[in-house]
Amino acid sequence: MTKLVVGFIAGMLLFVIPLFVKNVRQYFLGLAASVYVFSQGWIFYHYNGIWYGDIPIIGLLVLGFLSQRKFRWSANPIGVPLLCLIVWGVIASFSAVNQGWALSELTNYARGYLLMICVVHHVQSLKDLRIVVYCMLGAFLAEIFIGLWQFKYGTTGLWFLGERRFGRISWRTMGTFFVPSFYANYLGMVLPLAFRMFVYYKPPNIRWTYFFGAAFLLGIVALYSTYGRAPWIGFVIAMAILIIISVFQSRFKPRAKWTGAVMVLFVAVFILRYGTHIQGQFGGQRQGSVDIRWSQFDVAKRIMQDNIVFGVGLGCYELASWNYMTREEQTDDMAVMYGQLVHNSYYLLSSEMGILGGVFLIVWLGTICLTAIQVLRIKPHHPFITNVALGIFGGVIVIGAVFTFSPDVHAYQLLYQICLFSGILLAAKRVLKEAAINKARTDMKKRKLQSMNRSASVSPQRGSISD
Repeated sequence: MTKLVVGFIAGMLLFVIPLFVKNVRQYFLGLAASVYVFSQGWIFYHYNGIWYGDIPIIGLLVLGFLSQRKFRWSANPIGVPLLCLIVWGVIASFSAVNQGWALSELTNYARGYLLMICVVHHVQSLKDLRIVVYCMLGAFLAEIFIGLWQFKYGTTGLWFLGERRFGRISWRTMGTFFVPSFYANYLGMVLPLAFRMFVYYKPPNIRWTYFFGAAFLLGIVALYSTYGRAPWIGFVIAMAILIIISVFQSRFKPRAKWTGAVMVLFVAVFILRYGTHIQGQFGGQRQGSVDIRWSQFDVAKRIMQDNIVFGVGLGCYELASWNYMTREEQTDDMAVMYGQLVHNSYYLLSSEMGILGGVFLIVWLGTICLTAIQVLRIKPHHPFITNVALGIFGGVIVIGAVFTFSPDVHAYQLLYQICLFSGILLAAKRVLKEAAINKARTDMKKRKLQSMNRSASVSPQRGSISD
């Protein structure tokens, strides 16, 4: 039954709906920025298969091949470390404990790369960029509503979108994600973007401010409902950095004062209501899960030392971990927990792909942050792109911090989100550069006309970014 429903939805999205939309390219861009949050699809091998999120990638690839514009397979500079990670993953898979599992896990990174180059190719204007960002935040708000419903009433019944019917943790929400930590990490990544758009960006229509405000303020409550401590920490760190950055740059400051006041009031009420519960999550109540991590780190270090070049293979950590536990750890009551995925994505990738795997991950995240900074420096500045770039910068800080406490680097939806962020940044960079080139050309023509004393026929300024 599930396969039939999933197949019907996939067919409608890929083949039927495009027949009735005016701009198929923008339709697939919007779909690519939204449908990935639903962790459902045709799963046929090792927790992997064809996901809803793959549908728009297929559509965009087909359109790219059919378009007159040359389709570029590179996405520099962000794509370089990701492509290196993928190539190294293929090489390392030959020595994997289970080669099939390793290649299956690697397809998630490959699909993320395809998404990134598709977004870069098909976003051709500021209007396209807005469609991607607004659809992404629309899906974010939908996930928030699902999480809040779960927080208050329990499951929503949206199993065909990926909501789990069984094996749930009753006191933690998970949206349509497989586990609460995936959901919490996703919320933590996108919240900084919603924060920047609500507090610092002034859209032409105030309704968008209400939309951003709902995404940000309700998103905080949804993040709380996951009880994910690492995303909490990462979110606070990112918020602090973004606020500090805004203090020293006038163009980064709020454009509407009332939004900041609303945020401060909401946060004050939120802390009064839930502050005690949050504090309790960092006490002895969940100390056991922290203690287990130290033993997991020891096991991971032994795996890395013994497999420093190629690792044990992507997705194969738990197949090898038992052999690297001491006899004392194997006979401990918590032995099963010690052998589970190490709760540090940098350790995990270094164990599964060798040291280079962990290095590529760090360089990849670092390159995204540096690209965001480059976008902020390109003139002409545009407030929409500026706040999007800063929001993505904050989101990458969140996930970079979370990976220190989490093994979720292989999660399909999280990798998709990181690659979507990457594609948005690279597309924004190109849009700004094209605007700068147009401005330079216009200024040159204007100077030539002025030198010929023909000021009456000077063409209007065309260097601003238009839709």
